Amino acid sequence: MAIHRLGLDLGSTHVRLAEVEFANKDAVATGSGVLTGFAQVAIPPGSIMGGTVMEAGVVSAAIRKAVSAISPKSKDVIIGVGAESVVVREIELPEMPMAQLRSSLPFQVQDMLPMAIDESVLDFFPTGSHEGTNGTLLRGTLVAAPKDLVSQNLNAVDNAGLRTVAVDISAFALLRAQITPELATRVVAFVDIGARMTNVVICQAGQPRMVRTLSAGGQDTTDAVASAMRMGAHEAESLKFATGLSASAERELAPAQEAIAATTRALIEAVRNTFVYYSSNNHGEAIERVIITGGGSHLGGLAQYLATTTRLPVSYGNSFARVSLGGKLNPATLRGFEARVPVAVGLTFGEVA
Repeated sequence: MAIHRLGLDLGSTHVRLAEVEFANKDAVATGSGVLTGFAQVAIPPGSIMGGTVMEAGVVSAAIRKAVSAISPKSKDVIIGVGAESVVVREIELPEMPMAQLRSSLPFQVQDMLPMAIDESVLDFFPTGSHEGTNGTLLRGTLVAAPKDLVSQNLNAVDNAGLRTVAVDISAFALLRAQITPELATRVVAFVDIGARMTNVVICQAGQPRMVRTLSAGGQDTTDAVASAMRMGAHEAESLKFATGLSASAERELAPAQEAIAATTRALIEAVRNTFVYYSSNNHGEAIERVIITGGGSHLGGLAQYLATTTRLPVSYGNSFARVSLGGKLNPATLRGFEARVPVAVGLTFGEVA
């Protein structure tokens, strides 16, 4: 029996809603689906900051507009969260039934978190197991998100007429949307450069091993260009992409080039440091390739700069790697989105209790 899943990505500049049809429940975890609807709606600056909804009315209106554009089969939705304040850490815990393990998390991880347990929403995603000295240990990913962040986002979704059935980590969705059988056999770093945040998720054998959220993205470069050239945000955005990282003989563009180079250098250095940290803690499991997505990744010369800095092959990702397009979707309307919207699609592949 076919089932439909909705994934909602709440970004700094847009809300994105994807509907995917699966042949059955088993196909969600292991197979592919059919993308039956997709909508992207712009939101004003400041509506969502640091992954948290700040203007609930504005965001709810944007979500309603996206729902109207898709007319989904269901109002049940999986939403993504991502922010520097969200802790994502690989840990080991004694093996027990998942319901019991999750209920015991506050007692088992209270000394691992930089926030109070009663102010956190906790979850654990198992990725493997091995025998320890006192029994079987589950290896997996601990997630701890501030309750305020989650509740504000949930309120905006509820006010838009949708029912949240699961809250997932945006970095996990980034991985799920793009993990093909070929990539599942390698150690791969997925880097999604958004407007204000960059998600880095390193996976081995198709499972996340390290997640880091950086509070920097393409909008920081736009802001730097706007300041250097004393122009508006829209003009700066156009100039940023027209100029890229390439050198220009036009002296009047020198301030813009310096701004682009400085902000991009800082972001790529933070990504490289993440790779170095992973490698130093996972000997023999070297990253083999890098997949980049997000609007910020399309800055001219960025992919080559990242490849040179990390000495790794870099390629653009495919948000639609695990879905085919439904008959009601015009392929032309999605052209150019291939490496831009993995989170919304990937959320539909997530776990629902």
